[in-house]
Amino acid sequence: MNQLLTATYRFLFSHDFSFGLQKAVGIFLPVGLLYLANLYYPFGFDYPLMLIVGYGSLTIGISDQIGPYKHKRNELLASLVAMVIISLLFSYHKNFSIGMIASLTLVTFLSGFVSNFGPRFNAIGFVLVFTAMMAARTNEHPYTYTLFFTIGAVFYYIYTLLISRIFERHIIRHNLSNIYFLLSKHLKNLSACYRQNSDIQKEFKKLIDSQTSLLEELQLLRDLLFRLENPNHDKIKKMIYELITLIEIREVALVPHQEFRTIRQVFPNTDIQIFFRDAFSKAGNNLEEMGLYTLRAGEMLKRLGFKAELRALEYELELLRRENPEGERLEGYQVLIGHYRKVWSLSRQLEKLRSLLIGEYMPDEELSQKSFSRFLSHSYWSRDYIRNNLKIRSNVMRFSIRSAVAMCTALLLVKATSFMSHGFWIAFTLLSLMRPGFSLTKERSRNRIIGTFVGCVVGGLLIASKINPVGMLVIIFFAVVLNNGLMRVHNQLSIAFTTLYVLVLLNIDRDLTALQGLGLAGERIIDTVIAAIIAVGFSYLLPYWEKNTIPEHLAKIKENLYGVFLSIEKVWIRHAADDVEFKYCLRETQTSIVDYSNSLTRMQNEPKKIQTYNLSMLNDELIMFQSLLAQLSYLGYLMEDSKVKAEDIPEFCEIFTLIKERFNPANHPDQDDPKPFTIRELKPLIWMLESPQSAQNSHTD
Repeated sequence: MNQLLTATYRFLFSHDFSFGLQKAVGIFLPVGLLYLANLYYPFGFDYPLMLIVGYGSLTIGISDQIGPYKHKRNELLASLVAMVIISLLFSYHKNFSIGMIASLTLVTFLSGFVSNFGPRFNAIGFVLVFTAMMAARTNEHPYTYTLFFTIGAVFYYIYTLLISRIFERHIIRHNLSNIYFLLSKHLKNLSACYRQNSDIQKEFKKLIDSQTSLLEELQLLRDLLFRLENPNHDKIKKMIYELITLIEIREVALVPHQEFRTIRQVFPNTDIQIFFRDAFSKAGNNLEEMGLYTLRAGEMLKRLGFKAELRALEYELELLRRENPEGERLEGYQVLIGHYRKVWSLSRQLEKLRSLLIGEYMPDEELSQKSFSRFLSHSYWSRDYIRNNLKIRSNVMRFSIRSAVAMCTALLLVKATSFMSHGFWIAFTLLSLMRPGFSLTKERSRNRIIGTFVGCVVGGLLIASKINPVGMLVIIFFAVVLNNGLMRVHNQLSIAFTTLYVLVLLNIDRDLTALQGLGLAGERIIDTVIAAIIAVGFSYLLPYWEKNTIPEHLAKIKENLYGVFLSIEKVWIRHAADDVEFKYCLRETQTSIVDYSNSLTRMQNEPKKIQTYNLSMLNDELIMFQSLLAQLSYLGYLMEDSKVKAEDIPEFCEIFTLIKERFNPANHPDQDDPKPFTIRELKPLIWMLESPQSAQNSHTD
């Protein structure tokens, strides 16, 4: 119960909620202004026309996403132009005529093609089809419908760009606060790996998976923050250094899987495991409290919460050192030293972060946009994208065809049966369910059915309760706020509120009894189930299976890992670049590993007969890659921090070169499975820079 209250409290102060509120205001404000204008200066705008204005602002609001101002402006402008053209064309069509079905099938194909260009284009693709479906339902004259629809869309376009520009820093601050909470969750997952009796395979997989949202948010913040024109403005500079420190904390928290096993085997059920577990857990709690402070929803920490664990770890390590460990215990002791370094470094980073937040610390160095440009993401539309995907082998083409055929089948089914009144809902649901992969479609279908059931029951009761139109609009307003606010937080609840406001909006002027209201809700649930069956069924047409992407994922990870080796050599051995090169390679490799992990998760939801790979072996390989990256990250940290220069140790350079060449893709292009790499091969490099005695001395400095 306490966790639910804390999560609710945090959500109400988050940017997710404020963004949902911002979108709801933008959707309803033009309708409200027209209503007031018509009230005092009768222009003859009746209720249906005001609803059309609301449809326009609602539809373009779907493509409004958090991102850099320039990206938002271009995306919304493209959506606006497409919406005006499509609404005019489809308002001539009669409901479920052959021409309408053929045209909507074509738009669905184009939508699938557009939505695969990138994550942000998915909403734009959805808007194309949603606009067509809304226009095909109208009874107004095409010009009248298009005019009022455009008024709503243009109003929202201007409104959201003004809000984005005026409150730009505030929006970035809110999104930056979200990083604190995601990183806190990641550290708590890391803490769970120190539990002796937990399933380390599952816990480590959860640790990797927890980085999915974290990496996405970190990239979003880079795009928002590093594009600002004046990086040396006090508030902007402070946020940049916050982000850099949070990224460094994430890199510190990279731990190889094998080291958890070593600690369990050599020091089972010991206090030292508890101290590490509590240290990372409390560090997560500290980050969460700092995040609330940045949202002005809590007070700043007076001190970090895991100082006692640090002292306890120092004491335990001193006792082990006095034993003069040998063999297996020496290896275990060296692992513990490495983990202590991480906790110690984590405490320093958190202290620096706390000092930044309360104004006690601010670096003096000047920042330039050019130094951050490499970490920005870019989307370039080119003719090559169209040319390369106009082939039946292309996953984009296959998804577009699959979506179009599914939509056409659904519409023809509606036309040929007595489901005419159900047609819009089936098409709308199908549109939201179709995804490139089988497992994504299956997962969205399950979430959609659950969310629709909840939303329909509540919506049916509201329709039957005969609330006046103003009261209904207030309910719709809050449903829109929560739908948009919960989209990234809780998918099923977001769907429930989507269902609620769409159901109430489409039936707000109908006089229904309680039984009829519930009957209407039941019909919508049936429509959703029908759409889910069609969506999952057509996932077998020109299917996209995750097994086809496995070789590509593996090749990309190995290439990126080789890039990390090259960056270490370039930065600390040849001194030909600064550590930005190393950090960039770490980010690219971690992203490719998380993509691979997500692909394996999706593969598990596909039919067993399709899973030609041994999932257990693929999971082991995933863990090996993540562990190797953790070791390389730690090696880079040691080379940066060590007083001994790596190039002055001939053995280090020789071993490093041999290991690096093992990851060179050019050395074994014809071998699908070269000799497996083991994490132990990197240990000598780490030991050369981190002897037990020197490590212990550095702890007491």
